[in-house]
Amino acid sequence: MRVYNEPVDCKREKRLQIILLTHEREVTRPTNTGQLAINVYPEHCKRIVWARTAPDEELLKLFKTSDCALLFPDEAVAEKADLDEAICIENHASCINKSMPNTLVIIDATWQEARKMIRRSLYLKEARKYALTTSQNSQFNLRRNQVDGGLCTVECIIALFKQANMPQEAEVLAIEFEQMLSQVKG
Repeated sequence: MRVYNEPVDCKREKRLQIILLTHEREVTRPTNTGQLAINVYPEHCKRIVWARTAPDEELLKLFKTSDCALLFPDEAVAEKADLDEAICIENHASCINKSMPNTLVIIDATWQEARKMIRRSLYLKEARKYALTTSQNSQFNLRRNQVDGGLCTVECIIALFKQANMPQEAEVLAIEFEQMLSQVKG
């Protein structure tokens, strides 16, 4: 991995923070793209390992604030991923953020594991959602059972960096991701 020294843009008011809520099996997988984001941008990305019976207290506090949301695919992708039931539970339609919050929680897991995590964690069902809408197709084809239109963790982070006016960070992460894909496929 390369180290990039970039000038800090002092005009930026917001500093996007990304929390990867990672399934325990995902932590050790060599194809985990969330780890790539953590390695390249530890100042923006951190990991919390999901525990069904003991949710992280810091994460629960963050979800209670108005400036934190769970990143969620748009409705079409959520339906394909069999996540549509978790988009809004009773009267939670108002919990979908229209503007990007400063802190976003991304479920870092396979689609199958993500479904289980959401179904087993009421706080994830009840969390405010921020829908990522992008027309980009995923370059990640290293695993089976990918959801049509779904992006892997690092592709989501790249898209979020672009939306947050962080083009340099998005570009650097995209380059690192391309290198990871070529090495793994190699």
